[in-house]
Amino acid sequence: MPGNLDANELPEDSLRTLRMTPVEGVRSDFDPEVQLYPTIAYPIDRGSYWRIQVHGRLCQNVPPSLAKRFMLKTFIRALDLDEPIVSGPIFSERIHGFLVAPIARGRVQITIADQTLVLPRKSKSSGLFACKLDIPRKQLQGFRIYGSLTGASQRPEHIDAPECTISCDNGLAQAVSTVFLAAERGVSVISDIDDTIKYTDVCSRRRMLMRTFAEPFEPIHGMASVYQDWENQGALFHYVSSSPWQIYDAVQEFLTTNSFPLGSMHLKWFRLRDELFKKWQIVRRKGKAGVISGLIKRMPHRQFVLVGDSGEKDPEMYAKLASKHPKQVIRICIRQIDENPLDASRLNKIYKRYGMTVPIQVFAEANQLGDLRT
Repeated sequence: MPGNLDANELPEDSLRTLRMTPVEGVRSDFDPEVQLYPTIAYPIDRGSYWRIQVHGRLCQNVPPSLAKRFMLKTFIRALDLDEPIVSGPIFSERIHGFLVAPIARGRVQITIADQTLVLPRKSKSSGLFACKLDIPRKQLQGFRIYGSLTGASQRPEHIDAPECTISCDNGLAQAVSTVFLAAERGVSVISDIDDTIKYTDVCSRRRMLMRTFAEPFEPIHGMASVYQDWENQGALFHYVSSSPWQIYDAVQEFLTTNSFPLGSMHLKWFRLRDELFKKWQIVRRKGKAGVISGLIKRMPHRQFVLVGDSGEKDPEMYAKLASKHPKQVIRICIRQIDENPLDASRLNKIYKRYGMTVPIQVFAEANQLGDLRT
């Protein structure tokens, strides 16, 4: 295409722009970075403790290695990107998390409710860290509790109380994130992101990658309004998606800017090489069911509404989960994608295979969803 940039001739200035563009909150180009992801806490031991799922990432903002530069060039060539896009703010921001160097085996110190704790597990080779912390309930007394059965609008202590937050400094750029204290009983909405609340075009590999890396995120009309209504009816949200952890900042900004209720975040780890070897769509489909199943099992007294789309395997995956947890999964909502619709034949196969007792609602427009328990 005329005017397109040959990745093998990518100017050094463009690579320098990509690796030197600082992320907000980072003190200088080469400082280490720390991220903490929004997470949940749930009651255990008959409510005596809150179990908090802590997860985040440590990395170093340094020039990418030769291997990463080569993969980046090949990635740019595969997407056939113009030079202005490559050096522009959107691509620079979205690719940033793939180019930084992970900090492996790093100790992580966090602060919660004026307590400072050193996590028992060090960061992995990817820089990711995750562990569970059990905090006595009395130490988190007075913080906001989410997802009450009676509805947030009817419980002033649930909306006026301060948020429980977790912070991490460690001499790095400080990070702060919300801990959503989940009421023992109530309704949780587990929502997909791609093609459920924002356009991604997962059925087209190239369009999916372009929307993920090179274009502004575009919300699906009406979904934020519906989710706001559900939040007012008492729902707690969990965003379980195959979007990369490396673009977490952009995803979180999308939710905030478009007024979606915030909630715990559960994304997926990718490598640039997954794209280079044409595995991106295959990798996307793995692991999501396990994350959702884990949420359901950890909160056995809560009920769940599962929201996804027909583009990939959400209907089949949600149906299988509902068959295993019929008392907890109370509703399945599937946004219709024309490229891979949930038609009568596909729907009948799902009902026959899983012996469905939970209703599956197929919707084209957000306003068809109605109230939380419709």
